[in-house]
Amino acid sequence: MTKFDVIISGGGMVGAVCANALAAAGFEVAMIEASAQIHCQPEDTRTLRVSAIADKHLSLLSDLGILPLIEANRMGTYRAMQVWDNHSRGELNFSRNQVAQLGAIVENKWLVYAAQKKLQDGAQVKTYYQRTIASFSQSERQVSVTLDNKEGLQGRLLLACEGAGSPLREMAGIGVRNSSYQQQAIVCYLQIAEVPKHTALQAFNHTGPVALLPLGGDVYSLVWSCDEDQYKRWLDVDEAHFINGLQAHLRRDFGAIKLISERVSFPLRQMYANGTVADRLVLMGDSAHVVHPLAGQGVNLGLSDVVELLAQIKDINLRDNDDIHRALKRYQRRRHSEVLLTSELMSFLQRFYAIEQPALTWLRGTGMNLVNQFNPLKHWLVQQAGS
Repeated sequence: MTKFDVIISGGGMVGAVCANALAAAGFEVAMIEASAQIHCQPEDTRTLRVSAIADKHLSLLSDLGILPLIEANRMGTYRAMQVWDNHSRGELNFSRNQVAQLGAIVENKWLVYAAQKKLQDGAQVKTYYQRTIASFSQSERQVSVTLDNKEGLQGRLLLACEGAGSPLREMAGIGVRNSSYQQQAIVCYLQIAEVPKHTALQAFNHTGPVALLPLGGDVYSLVWSCDEDQYKRWLDVDEAHFINGLQAHLRRDFGAIKLISERVSFPLRQMYANGTVADRLVLMGDSAHVVHPLAGQGVNLGLSDVVELLAQIKDINLRDNDDIHRALKRYQRRRHSEVLLTSELMSFLQRFYAIEQPALTWLRGTGMNLVNQFNPLKHWLVQQAGS
């Protein structure tokens, strides 16, 4: 029975970053990942899923030595954001000075690759690729895990970073609250001729937001939220009709737009676990919460889970049952409030911008323009990104 301080199930973005952060803090870690280790080459074809990483989490990735391992052309920093309502005159503009950045758009596969590769530099993380947890049990002072190959591990904490369909969450009998937005997000890559440099763009429509996320140069990732009765049409039409439809949902002239990848879609939903701590088991990232992508907060919430957990456990004795339960109680309370605020705000905005009543449309536009004139509030909103 191999012993560790912390066992992590899941080696994706949140799990692999968490393993690096715990190792940097001096913990002995086991990371178990069902898939093979990710490998990337600069010449690889782009993969379609990307994430917006807030500036504070870019600092975390840099401090851990992960960020330098991501190829420069697989991420695009943005120093400004432009948000507008196509059914009013409402507009919001966020910016930093010429040096600072608001965040970066990163290809998910490259972030996972970099975080997993960085784990090879030290001896404090033992990785178990192409392995899953068959069962686990908890006692007052430890967690025991049996892998699918019958190997046994013991740890003081077990972290589920497995994604929205978390097997550990199911094993622990922790239920979830699911809510479908009855929408799909269409994603693809575009070349766009005339856009503001280093700027993330988002247009709100009654049918859902359309986001253009910079990947460097003239390459942008499109995330177009469509009602379920409409998305298939936009996946199937030819390129010319697709671009015409996109331009109608942007209503701004960015010059020539060219489709440079396939188009795929994924369903949009909101999910909360009915509790994120069960004795020494902790749910993190999408295992604990799934939010609407309209503000790019999904992976940022997971990375904030990592930061908060580390803050709560780094100075305590993991063997002490009272210490660990107090720490995990604080963790759950703080993360619940932050995640609830972010997720419900995203849901409110999605519903609010779908309303077609003239009075509420006027209210939306007026509110956006008032916020746009109040720099302290805009600064606060930027600071909250990725909580």
